[in-house]
Amino acid sequence: MKHSHSNIFIDEIIIHWKFTLSAVILSAALIFIWKHFLNRLNHYGETLFEFFFISHLFFASLTPAALLSKYRRVFWLGLTVAIVSSSVTCTLSDIILPYLGALLLGYNMSLHICIIEEPLISVIFIISGALTGYILSMKIIKLSRYTHAAHILLSSFAAGMYLITYGAGDLSLISLVFIPVITLSVLLPCVANDIAVPSYFVSLNLQNNAERQNLTDDIHGEHHNHHH
Repeated sequence: MKHSHSNIFIDEIIIHWKFTLSAVILSAALIFIWKHFLNRLNHYGETLFEFFFISHLFFASLTPAALLSKYRRVFWLGLTVAIVSSSVTCTLSDIILPYLGALLLGYNMSLHICIIEEPLISVIFIISGALTGYILSMKIIKLSRYTHAAHILLSSFAAGMYLITYGAGDLSLISLVFIPVITLSVLLPCVANDIAVPSYFVSLNLQNNAERQNLTDDIHGEHHNHHH
């Protein structure tokens, strides 16, 4: 069965939004427990955010590197795309989009861009993830299916921790609006990074629409138990 849309990005958004929403709700519930019942976020909030962010960087670079190494087998292309894509999309999903959402809701947010303020550790995790993806793609079938799920979950925690740590710490009923805000913040960049961007690069040399569709279908199958 073929894709319901000609654009794999739209297909994957439709498929992944429920999982992303579930991940956001789970992360929000755990963050709420940590803050109000365990009282752990006052002293460790920034550390937890940075942990989730750099872990997210690792998996975000791993997934496109794994797909590119499988379909193009050009090491430097996969490494370059993974580094650039993960740097941009992780910053968008974990920092920029939650920051803008909180500003629109009236919170006084601080902007803390880790890749700029802690570039060394960010680059280490990005490159480590890309190299790991390149190596593991030769050993593990459908590797990106598992790394994509981890990517979304880590991004949900990172975005939530960013809000709590850098300005939206006073939770109230209006905070429930953050659920759809974070869901969109996580969903769009993560799907772009893990599927849309690598799909674009692996299909660059294909002129035939049928070949392009078959390749897109194959990449789609990497993330799911079936092909569309």
